[in-house]
Amino acid sequence: MPDSAPPEPPPPRAPRLTGLRGALRALSNFGLMGVGAPGAEDYDTFTASDGQVVPVCVLGKGSPLVLVHGVGCSHRDWLPVARQLARRHCVLAWDARGHGGCRPVIGSITLARLATDLAEMLDHFGLQRSVLVGHSMGALTLMQYLQGHGTQRVAAVALVDQSPRIVTDDEWRLGLFGGCSAAMLSGLIAGARQDLAETLLNEIGAFGGAWLRRQLGVESALGRMLRRRLGRIDVRPLLDLAESMAQADFRASMSRLDAPLLVVLGARSPHYAGVPLDAWYRDTVKHAQVSIYPRAGHSPHVSEPQRFARELERFIADHS
Repeated sequence: MPDSAPPEPPPPRAPRLTGLRGALRALSNFGLMGVGAPGAEDYDTFTASDGQVVPVCVLGKGSPLVLVHGVGCSHRDWLPVARQLARRHCVLAWDARGHGGCRPVIGSITLARLATDLAEMLDHFGLQRSVLVGHSMGALTLMQYLQGHGTQRVAAVALVDQSPRIVTDDEWRLGLFGGCSAAMLSGLIAGARQDLAETLLNEIGAFGGAWLRRQLGVESALGRMLRRRLGRIDVRPLLDLAESMAQADFRASMSRLDAPLLVVLGARSPHYAGVPLDAWYRDTVKHAQVSIYPRAGHSPHVSEPQRFARELERFIADHS
């Protein structure tokens, strides 16, 4: 009997973007779990040019420091750092469109729109020379802002655990996981557009084991409730944002950056562990200062807020 041909390998798929805890936190910050309203901090707002009201947590007095969160996060993720930095600075941390208290969303969300929001926030608060700090999506927002608006109003920049281009190809391996192609990411986005509930619940169930998968199944009371709730949410703006991030490429503009730059990377980041982003930033932005947190994941400012605040304060002092 002739040998049968070996089975074809399955098509590649992107590694999962977050763990169980991260997925649940993202659901909360997107408002999909009935949580996410502003807390008791000092809260202000500004109205963007298209009418979107954007909430901003403002703490402290002094030179301005703007903190921009990542996807599935909110200003709350910055609070431990913000409270320390507010001793010497006026710290502003918004909830970006579709996150935290910034709902309902007007129109689509893209990096270009978020960069415009950032410029309009600086205008609203009269900020002339700000230190801009961005994590993940927030880092891409800053790169988009710098590409379009330059550094005239920027005292310094800090980017937390983000590549200037998140998708990879044969010539660029420094994106997500060191190997997430545009096709892989487009597949995930398309799946979410077709059935958000199944995409999210599968993401959560994959990290919770057989018991949690049963609780989230279509026959369980919890699974039915979550599917009804998720079915009422318009996630098109957030998926537009995901597509915008997948299309972005800031390698050339970052090579021309003329503001002081601090890059913070988590050595255990599920997105970039083992990806030599540190070498790329050092080679491309010669004046960049790179700090690697050996025990941190994708959010060093959350896992080690005291160290992060201390190093950021030192960086600001060195370049003030």
